[in-house]
Amino acid sequence: MKGNTYEELLKKQCEHNISIIECDGCRYEVGAVKVDTSILGEVITIKEVESLDINASLIATGEVRPNRDRFVIVSPRIPGVVKEMFVDWGDYVRKGQKLALLDSIELGEARANYTKAMAMLRLAKKNYSREKSLYDQNISSKKHFLEAESAYEQAEIELKALKEKLLLIGQQERDIRNITEDSVSPFFILTAPFDGTVIEKNVAIGELKDAFTSVVTLTDLTHLWVWFDVYEKDIQKVKIGNNVMISVASYPGEQFEGIVTYIGAVVDEKTRTVKVRAEVDNRHEKLKPGMFARVMLQLSPKTGNNAPVIPEETVQTDGQKHFVFVSFDKGYFLRRDVILGSRANGYVKVISGLNDNDRVVVKGGFLLKSEIMKERFGEGCAH
Repeated sequence: MKGNTYEELLKKQCEHNISIIECDGCRYEVGAVKVDTSILGEVITIKEVESLDINASLIATGEVRPNRDRFVIVSPRIPGVVKEMFVDWGDYVRKGQKLALLDSIELGEARANYTKAMAMLRLAKKNYSREKSLYDQNISSKKHFLEAESAYEQAEIELKALKEKLLLIGQQERDIRNITEDSVSPFFILTAPFDGTVIEKNVAIGELKDAFTSVVTLTDLTHLWVWFDVYEKDIQKVKIGNNVMISVASYPGEQFEGIVTYIGAVVDEKTRTVKVRAEVDNRHEKLKPGMFARVMLQLSPKTGNNAPVIPEETVQTDGQKHFVFVSFDKGYFLRRDVILGSRANGYVKVISGLNDNDRVVVKGGFLLKSEIMKERFGEGCAH
């Protein structure tokens, strides 16, 4: 049955009059395995096959770091005493979510001055309206009218200046609109500027925080940076937009894809290397800032030298034969014999047996092989 596709095997019946690939006793004969889908991603890792020229690549060592474009130190703009914390280390927060409640004497005074200025403006406006009416009727003098007009304009200027001060210390327009003489509060809330994870919490309840000192640090862990060094002799080969494949010790056999987004402008005098940065999709948040990373940098776009490439650990052996496991629906995996080509940087070229976008097992292949061997030397079907 060598060479049969998954679709062909679904149609082929075994002696039990069911699809041979769906028969628990017979599927091993065609190199098929079925596993519980709950272990996918944990015990078994799957990756789509890509076409690359493995001889046109560089290997580097790097470090996973936060994306500084999605990184913020949340701090108050005025001194305040921390009254309550709404988040802790590792919490995921949404944009606008409450982080901390602080009590500020300076804010209380600013709000009180603002309410006083609002009252003075109302009084000045009322006096101006009265003097204007009297002046229009030739009852009051022009001097009194101009004095009232000037006082009204000055009150407007003072209120605007106090509003600007409130905005500068972190108050929002809606907060200022809600200020009344009966609700002058010294409390204010720090909120999250974007969706992210709390990676630092630098505060205790009752602590006085000065202006612009850190309360919490947030970062978006779904898009991280990987910084790595490239020797100056190779830097001319590196281009913005080059694809990279990242691997870390915590997830052997698994690769994380990214692209080069920055190439350093200077060469380190001691190491003779240039800093390069790649942005990596980390939507499942497996990568953690601080992890060491192995980086394979693809230098050239697709050319005639490109061929399906897989990590070396993907390949299983059966005597002199090499094979991999290809993933299909509903937890089914099918052995696929392959002919291998050159090896470089931990990857191997597949001359035949695989196509682009085939989904192969890069971690857990030995477990699937063991399942087939167990069935082969177990009961199986009686023939």
